[in-house]
Amino acid sequence: MNRLKIFVLILTALFFASPTLADWAANAADKQQMKAVSAIEKMRTAIPRTEQYFEQAYAYAILPSVTRVGFGFGGAGGKGFVIAGDNAIGKTRFWQFTSGIQAGAKNFSMIVFFKDKTALEKFKASDIQFMGQAGVAFATAGLAGTPTYSDGVAIVTMTRFGLMGEFTISGAKFSYKALAAEKEPAE
Repeated sequence: MNRLKIFVLILTALFFASPTLADWAANAADKQQMKAVSAIEKMRTAIPRTEQYFEQAYAYAILPSVTRVGFGFGGAGGKGFVIAGDNAIGKTRFWQFTSGIQAGAKNFSMIVFFKDKTALEKFKASDIQFMGQAGVAFATAGLAGTPTYSDGVAIVTMTRFGLMGEFTISGAKFSYKALAAEKEPAE
């Protein structure tokens, strides 16, 4: 009887001590989905402020690996998944062109949170967005993100590796492709 109690206590402790998992059921056989789950876990651990976004967002896009290179002109690209509720509802790709004072290369993870269905629908329409950027990333020390929702969207990034300094203007585009059985959460 005592062994059973100890076993249950150990399992409970391990459960609560383990890293937070993504709220969606990723396909364990899909390497890209497992990379996305890993990126979510790392971001939740490294950037605790993301937890409120995961709790409040209608949906989010996770791009586990975005590569960016720039010297005067630059570009970035990555791909990932769009998650609504506990389902992957689509795939997304990100492209960015930059111009300005910049030098370096980096790889980062990005999560785009959608506050409501309207914001998600705008994202699915794949409109081009223009933005300004400033920052420095060295090794794995770079963290960035919008502190609040802007037009129903909040973006958080975490540098995985690289070295880059920049003061740029850029055009960014996301594309969206629905998965075969798209399921969105009820309102």
